[in-house]
Amino acid sequence: MPSIGEAEFASILLRYTHLDNEEMAEYIQRVRERMPEEKGISFEIFKDFFQFINHLDDFEIVLRMYTFADQPITQAEFCRAVHVTTGHNLDEHVVHTVFQIFDKDGDGKLSQKEFLGVMKNRIHRGFREHLKKPKGWDGFKACVRKELRDAS
Repeated sequence: MPSIGEAEFASILLRYTHLDNEEMAEYIQRVRERMPEEKGISFEIFKDFFQFINHLDDFEIVLRMYTFADQPITQAEFCRAVHVTTGHNLDEHVVHTVFQIFDKDGDGKLSQKEFLGVMKNRIHRGFREHLKKPKGWDGFKACVRKELRDAS
């Protein structure tokens, strides 16, 4: 397939966040309701967006300035902030889709809480598992026990 649907894009974007299944279903349902006709997102557009996600820390600084000014960010300002912080130009449709996913109140603007509150935890894409493992002496003991079990 040359593209994926907007609901599928939302599902991929929300994967590895700290949302429970019910909250995730809410986000995806919001996209389905607000965008009943799928235009689709191509691989190139998808790739460009995820390049932006890899530079989310830089974007957060810009978004924080809007928050300090008590101003939510519009789609045009979002695109401009992405270009300034990452050098990427995002497709207008993918930005519109992102706004449909994260704009809870439907005002056409994103706040730092609406977008970054969800996306900051996603940036590690599940690679935080090593932080949950015991360290030091407890980690050594756990490793030895595991090796002894596996050797049996």
